[in-house]
Amino acid sequence: MKKVLSVVCLLFVTVVGIADTSDYIWNQQFEKKIVKAQAGDLKSQYDIGNMYLKGQGTARNEKEAFKWFNTAAKKGYARAQYKLGYLYHRGEGAKKNNSRAFNWVSKSAQQGYKPAMYYVGKLYAEGEGVVQDINKALEWHKKSYAAGYNPAKREITRLEAKIAAANKRNVAFDPRPKRVAKASAKPKPRAKQTVSRGIRLDEKATKELLLNNKWSLKNKPAESLPSVVTKCEQKQGRLSCKSKELEYDEPYGVISYIVQTKFSDFSNQGEFTAEYNKNITLIFPNDPDDPDVVIPLEYGPQKKELMRCKLTTNDVVCYRGEKREKVVYSRI
Repeated sequence: MKKVLSVVCLLFVTVVGIADTSDYIWNQQFEKKIVKAQAGDLKSQYDIGNMYLKGQGTARNEKEAFKWFNTAAKKGYARAQYKLGYLYHRGEGAKKNNSRAFNWVSKSAQQGYKPAMYYVGKLYAEGEGVVQDINKALEWHKKSYAAGYNPAKREITRLEAKIAAANKRNVAFDPRPKRVAKASAKPKPRAKQTVSRGIRLDEKATKELLLNNKWSLKNKPAESLPSVVTKCEQKQGRLSCKSKELEYDEPYGVISYIVQTKFSDFSNQGEFTAEYNKNITLIFPNDPDDPDVVIPLEYGPQKKELMRCKLTTNDVVCYRGEKREKVVYSRI
């Protein structure tokens, strides 16, 4: 027993020792590089920016990271130009600005920096900070892949399939987003409606109650029901919702997506079915410099999901998926 405890203690001390050594090394690196960065060394300025961004050798500080990337980027350092665009796109260390993001990433790409070439393609494909242009997106992805940036291969396949499908339909392919006419007057907000017990909720009444209220899930705006982050409409009796572009974090990156929902199968008891799916529009990896980054997601529409819901006095109670997970949307 004593031998077992001794081994456990030894392993614990060893692990702690390794962690302490790792921290010590990063601290030493930071101290050395900050002196060089302050003296004007561009690579050190970029390295210090990365250390602040990742919290290596110092506390994580996005504003300091932005400052150092900005310093080196203005002097033409390609990696720093890319990271500066990355922060502008994410809205980290500075206010989100897609136009500036595209501008800085493009400058880096023009110098041949592979990750920047890849993301110029992504930004062209999605119309982020630039007019959407699928052909230019494909061109930049091919340049990136030819230079050895592996994630571009999947994008090339996806875009070529998209262009081929458009050509097959014999339709002029215009990837630019449609302009939406501005409303002449701001519509009046719909009055909040409540559900009284005992009232018969036919299809028309249920749709009106859904549309005339805003819904939330766990104190966050609902992505699949009418809310402050969705635009819902009823055309020819069909009710549907589309969210604005949303984001969530994964260990490997930040995912941008849009949720589209269609409603059907309304009953006379306030019941209905919601069919929804996520459409992933952009993925920014946490380590964008890694040419072998593995992203376990495909761009575009994801698997459709179903919820069977019922409108109650104050909530919408739904059961989603094959496991019938219960979720409750509250009225705001």
